[in-house]
Amino acid sequence: MPSSIAGPTTGRIMRNAVTALAIAWSMRVIGLLSVFVLARMLAPRDFGVMALAMSAAALVDVFAALGLRQALLRIPQPDRAHYDTAWTIQVMLLTFLAILLASLAPLASWFYHEPALAAVIVVLASRFVFYGVVNIGTIDFDRHLQLGRDLHLRIAVRLGTFATTVGAAVVLRNYWALVIGAVVQALLHAVGSYVVHPFRPRFSLAKRAELLGVSLWMFLSSASHTMFREIEQLVAGRIASMQVVGFYSVTKGLSSIFTEEIATALNRVTFVITARDGRTLSEQPERLSVMLGSYAMIAALFGLGLASTAGDACVVLLGPQWAGAAPYLRFVGPGAACFAVYKLVISTLQACGEARQGAYLSMSGALFLVGAVTLTAMAGGDALGIARAGAWSTATLLVTGLVYLAIKSRTSALAMLLSVGRPFTAGLVMFVAVSSIPDVISLPLAQLTIEAACGAAVFFVGNAALWWASGQPAGAEAKLFQLLAAGVARSFGRPSDERA
Repeated sequence: MPSSIAGPTTGRIMRNAVTALAIAWSMRVIGLLSVFVLARMLAPRDFGVMALAMSAAALVDVFAALGLRQALLRIPQPDRAHYDTAWTIQVMLLTFLAILLASLAPLASWFYHEPALAAVIVVLASRFVFYGVVNIGTIDFDRHLQLGRDLHLRIAVRLGTFATTVGAAVVLRNYWALVIGAVVQALLHAVGSYVVHPFRPRFSLAKRAELLGVSLWMFLSSASHTMFREIEQLVAGRIASMQVVGFYSVTKGLSSIFTEEIATALNRVTFVITARDGRTLSEQPERLSVMLGSYAMIAALFGLGLASTAGDACVVLLGPQWAGAAPYLRFVGPGAACFAVYKLVISTLQACGEARQGAYLSMSGALFLVGAVTLTAMAGGDALGIARAGAWSTATLLVTGLVYLAIKSRTSALAMLLSVGRPFTAGLVMFVAVSSIPDVISLPLAQLTIEAACGAAVFFVGNAALWWASGQPAGAEAKLFQLLAAGVARSFGRPSDERA
């Protein structure tokens, strides 16, 4: 394996950021198309069964999140032994977890009083085996910022999965179509990883001490993130019907497509750049402000945008039978937006060599969310109350994470909070404005178009006004206006003063 790479130029960083966005938007379009089609072919209960099965699998999958890929990225000059060791641990661990998950299937079926869960979970366990044998050499796409090659793999896998799932839904018309699609996705990813990368791993544990020592804290953070994503559905599944769990699951997935998936794609670039930079947090306050503000603008726009248009968005994107999901989307959307930025806080700590602190923060946050959701259910709250508790808890954790990051980077906590707070405040203004728009058109698609256009305008004007009122500090808004000014200058044939 190549031992080192040169530092990335600004142009290369921008190109890979664009590629990462292309990946995110491509996945988003295919994901939305999948939701759009399948939601009209299957009932909410089918999605509820699948959601509980996937949540049960996710609890087992927690133990697979050793952070081996992140550990490899942080090693300056990994050799073949590092890659072989990472792959061997990956195969051994995920094969064991497949067996464990299959053995727990009857227990999950009993706990949720749903006989269908047992067989579904056993079949889903095969996904662990397929993901276990995935070619570890594809980590080079991140290490060398060759995200275009990864784009081809991800699109091919997603398209193949989409075609298989829709075909199965046409024939079966029940939750087994979703199960088949999930298994095929894992299989295609495993096969495709060997097609797109020439590395052929071999069994070895030579570097196990080095890799596991680095990745322990990554594991704890990843495990905490899994609990973040699944705890609300797991608790809701115990107290609500499969239809309600379906509403919850699909709104979580829809919100994730618009917020977390885009942020995760961008974070692939920022993690590598930050890890390779070698500077401490205190040496890069402006970069932190730009990154956090940029992610917040994307997450707040889409997360709160979905919440403000929930009624029409559910009908247009999912179909009339999903109108009951709208109340959940009003809380799940903002919660997903906060979680997307919160993940960047944790990732930044990891990339800067503060993985232990990131793990502590993640674990504390997960325990806080588990407590809030569990207490809500024990107090007699329904699924909507759980969604509300989840949204407020995640917002609280985001604020806590930003303050902690400010302390670690020795910068102003107020400035850090404002860099993220401006987009979210603009998002709240957008929510109020869009929610006030009367239903003047009976056609949901036309009404949604009006709401989306008005909401976007209010968001960008509001964010710009807040930035101006804050004294035009350096950050995401300043960088955005700088890029816009450079674009206008080029359009009129004038040289720009933009600097990377």
